[in-house]
Amino acid sequence: MAPDQQIYPGRFDGKVLLLTGSASATEGDLMGFGGATAWRFLREGGKAVVITDVQDELGERSAQSMRDAGFNAEFVHHDVTSETDWEAVTSNTLDKHGHLDYLVNIAGIQDTKSIEETSIETWQKVMDVTNNGMFLGVKHGARSMNRSGGGSIVNLASMAARWSSPYGAAYAASRAGMTHFTRGAAIQYASSNIRVNSVLPGWVKSPFTKWIFNDEKLSKYRTDRVPLGRWGEPHEIAAAILFLLSDDASYITGSEMLIDGGVTAGFFPPVGE
Repeated sequence: MAPDQQIYPGRFDGKVLLLTGSASATEGDLMGFGGATAWRFLREGGKAVVITDVQDELGERSAQSMRDAGFNAEFVHHDVTSETDWEAVTSNTLDKHGHLDYLVNIAGIQDTKSIEETSIETWQKVMDVTNNGMFLGVKHGARSMNRSGGGSIVNLASMAARWSSPYGAAYAASRAGMTHFTRGAAIQYASSNIRVNSVLPGWVKSPFTKWIFNDEKLSKYRTDRVPLGRWGEPHEIAAAILFLLSDDASYITGSEMLIDGGVTAGFFPPVGE
């Protein structure tokens, strides 16, 4: 947690949060968006968090670190492409906590090659994890929220939904799909008092991107193209997620929140050019 991070005690009193793709949540380690979100949610009064992933050892360690700090946290092995797993995870959450208030769909994978170099198997895997996982999450998450009168869902997309590059076509296409699906879900579930929004991070330090920012050349190339002149931090993405989940965003649904340091705002000459 950043020392300057604002905390709002009691903002999530009695609430239950489920986050996918969130095994990297141990303080002191490089933390993912889900981990940063889970810790702040608990510190702001959250009743319980359920973090899910396919990285069992890492996820169990993260949940235990939260329990050691006095919070109610659980890790569940979860393949987001499996409807059976989604049924089990949401059912387990309702059985243990009585309700599900918030869902954050974070699970996703990258592809790093050109269109010509990308296999159909890679393309399909990216779509399955990112888009099918989100679809199943919203479907079963909303069904669970209906039982307690509503809730809020945030889908983690990327600035790649608006800004592409010479590689990663599957990733960019899947993230663009997330934003449009989010708009459709927002309309469909509005009458159920369930809000659905998306967050579009730019280049942010996390386990998902460490292979880039640990490479001096790759990292500098990106930093030079950010108007704010730096990479983002996980807690900055968590702040946006929690805002959209909370009652502070009670009149916001179907929206896209860009958190990219200004990259997609327009042309910005790289430093030194």
